[in-house]
Amino acid sequence: MDILKNIGAMINTAQNVLNSDAAKQVMSAINQGSGNAGGIDIASGLKAALQVGIETAAKNLGAENGYLADAAVKIGLPKEAVTTFGAVQSLASNPAFNQVLNATGVSIPSSDTIVTLFNRAAENAAPKSVGTFVDAITGMSIADAKNILFGEDNAATTYLRDNTYTQLQSTFNPSITDSLNTIKVANFTPVQAWSAFATYNNKLVELLDSPMVKGALEIAKMTGVLKEEHIASLGSIDLVNGNLSDYITGKALDGLFLKVSDKEQDIRHNASSRVSDVLQSVFGMLDK
Repeated sequence: MDILKNIGAMINTAQNVLNSDAAKQVMSAINQGSGNAGGIDIASGLKAALQVGIETAAKNLGAENGYLADAAVKIGLPKEAVTTFGAVQSLASNPAFNQVLNATGVSIPSSDTIVTLFNRAAENAAPKSVGTFVDAITGMSIADAKNILFGEDNAATTYLRDNTYTQLQSTFNPSITDSLNTIKVANFTPVQAWSAFATYNNKLVELLDSPMVKGALEIAKMTGVLKEEHIASLGSIDLVNGNLSDYITGKALDGLFLKVSDKEQDIRHNASSRVSDVLQSVFGMLDK
């Protein structure tokens, strides 16, 4: 009988403990799993790190030459434009080919001017991305917070990219479009420069596909006026899309994500970069 009384008392004690506030907090932490460890809200820490990352990235990339002078994020020509400029430059000194070029009736800015314009547009739009990114970060539910924290050096940035890229692209696109229509280099906006190039390129494709020019090129090849590799490079010129905004938006976002990733790595490894209590608490766990 005494044994039964003792067992009953132990059960009552256990129930009291389980019903206590402290026990409820522990159970809540267990139930939240990866999102909470030792009373530290890991998800909030990851979001704070991403916000610091985007603010730093937008500031640095938004400066003059922020994109243009950084080989890791510099926006180059689309590959179809690279093909055209390469073919044209290799044949620019050939009189026969120059007749074809002149037949387009269009002059275009240099490739360097177009590249500078692309990057100036991205630099102008980068600071406008902060609000879009912060909205996406705030709305994120980081279910695997603990795994992300103890994952790769860019795990939080990768999670953000995987879960918000399409949304960010559509909301950032208007800022890019505005920049493409307002920034000027050599009296061209990016839209004007690309429109001139696209018109030139597409007229060139049309001419190269005409029977008369095809015949002339064949004769030029047979007589040695043009080399076979030159004919092949001309054949690789293709139509280009006159709409720039999607291309520049994608490249600008790629650069922003790369720099956010760099900042995340910095916060993970350098205690001095943890500029708030939540960053110190959460990422301090990595130091242990």
